[in-house]
Amino acid sequence: MHEKANGQLVRKLNESRVLNLIKEKGVISRNELARQSKIFKVAISEIVSRLDKAGYILEIGKGKSTNRGGKRPILLKLNPAAAYVFGVEIKRSRTNIALADIESTIREISTFEYEPGLPMEYGLDRIIQIINQLMEKHRLDRRRLRGIGLCLPGFVNYSKGELLFAETLSGWADRPLASRFTSHFRAPTVLENDVNAITLGEKILGAGRGKSNLICIWIGEGIGAGIIMGGQLIRGENGNAGEIGYIEIGHFVAVKNQFKNLYRNQKYYGEILSNINLFRALNDKLGKNYPILPGKIDQNALKKMLTKAENGAPGAIEVLDEYAFLIAILCMNLIKTMNPNLIILSGPVIENSNYLLKKIRSLVKQRMVNIPFEASTIVVGDLKAEAGVKGAITMALQTIFEPPVTQSNNHINLPAEKFYSD
Repeated sequence: MHEKANGQLVRKLNESRVLNLIKEKGVISRNELARQSKIFKVAISEIVSRLDKAGYILEIGKGKSTNRGGKRPILLKLNPAAAYVFGVEIKRSRTNIALADIESTIREISTFEYEPGLPMEYGLDRIIQIINQLMEKHRLDRRRLRGIGLCLPGFVNYSKGELLFAETLSGWADRPLASRFTSHFRAPTVLENDVNAITLGEKILGAGRGKSNLICIWIGEGIGAGIIMGGQLIRGENGNAGEIGYIEIGHFVAVKNQFKNLYRNQKYYGEILSNINLFRALNDKLGKNYPILPGKIDQNALKKMLTKAENGAPGAIEVLDEYAFLIAILCMNLIKTMNPNLIILSGPVIENSNYLLKKIRSLVKQRMVNIPFEASTIVVGDLKAEAGVKGAITMALQTIFEPPVTQSNNHINLPAEKFYSD
């Protein structure tokens, strides 16, 4: 009995490896699959046959012969029409819902906005309604829905598919969340913290492709970090790894004159580095009168003020120098403790300020010059405004592509309809 179970697991692992290789390479032959996966050619042929029968791959013609001649190899790729997923990004005042195929290509994004304080029941009903509308519009077979990824701010109870705590989504904690979608659509529903989802999105689809050890720092209403080590997302004991917004500022603001624009007696990094605090500091320093609504800022106005630094405005430069110093300190602490080969900075602030990125890089390089290991490369994320939904799509696609022995255990226990049979 054990031998049969072990044989099934090995087969599933090999099928997962092959499917992931086809996804990674885009187009590949059977011989290349065997060479790169180190699976025997006979076994590769059997796996490819099962994937083809299930509709997950397509033959798209023939490649070039080798230098020694011989038959031209048949090329394989994923079949984007084989299945589809939804990625849902829930924010304080806006939700984005994306329909995507198994190649992560977005077919359509639908957005609805609301005032902060959205009741959970209304929000979930509206999301379900929009997903149904998108399936009808695109004439999709409901049986081919393979997963729904939900990303939202806060601490996540992965085993229950619920929020433990979310400051920006009052009333959503400790209530059935993922199960609403699982029961309605009969598809696995993956719930993830928004920064972790963005980090996975950047790893698979964005600036982190090909990197096994990276940290993505999101700077927005607060600040948080997603950590990937050895190719795996690090969540920690209770799922709270990367909550750098709760690190106390401490002695870094002991010299108050160094942060005279940003420091207003805040205790945590998440407060002093929030986009609202930066907006307020730039607004004051530049003598602007842009309004600051509760929980909201004018993103276009923020972008205009950030651009002032690119144009050499002393006031904007002074504020951003303070801001860059604090982010650089966080980057250096993460480099020293986690030793990533890449740090990705994400969010509307860093995406709209080349000056800020250059300053952060310069400070990290200067202050680590005498430390006996290399500073990590620091870049801006590639996914920009679609980072949240693409991260949620990546989570949803794990129900297909994640190997069975590393499944995240962060969705309601409804198995995806895999391509293999038990």
